[in-house]
Amino acid sequence: MNKKQIIILAIIFAVSTVIMRLVPHPWNFTPMGALVIFSGFMLPKKWIWLPLAALVISDLFLGSYEFGVMATVYSSYAIMLGISFASRSHYSFGLAIGSSIASAVIFFILTNAAVWAFSGIYSPDASGLLASYAAAIPFFRNSFAGYLVYSAMFFGVYELVIVYSGQLTYEHT
Repeated sequence: MNKKQIIILAIIFAVSTVIMRLVPHPWNFTPMGALVIFSGFMLPKKWIWLPLAALVISDLFLGSYEFGVMATVYSSYAIMLGISFASRSHYSFGLAIGSSIASAVIFFILTNAAVWAFSGIYSPDASGLLASYAAAIPFFRNSFAGYLVYSAMFFGVYELVIVYSGQLTYEHT
């Protein structure tokens, strides 16, 4: 695949991600994390902002939430983007799926610590933090599934396009 084809594919994934975040879905079962990981691995440097733009656009429709939590959500995605971008020269389908698993865990740990720290819902001690994590487990199941399903879908489509186009490699820039 050439750069232009990858950019077009990523834009299609980004538009799909915005739509999926806006239509009814199980809590946290969206392609947002998968888009971030795919973009980090595949997009040229000057397009690396695409998944964060999709997040901003969908958040404009969904509304904002507590600033500290929102900043942590955006920071979590930026960390995932950086990790996948740094790993791009070692890309494999397995590494992409492994990155999805690690990213789901990172997102869970950071964002639920932020809910504990900034929302005022939980007591400001270890038991409050544990309560925050315990309350988030049902959301983590869906988030984890979303990361895996959509990452498999995005990277699978990418791999299929490569196979059917006859091109076996892509040089990242």
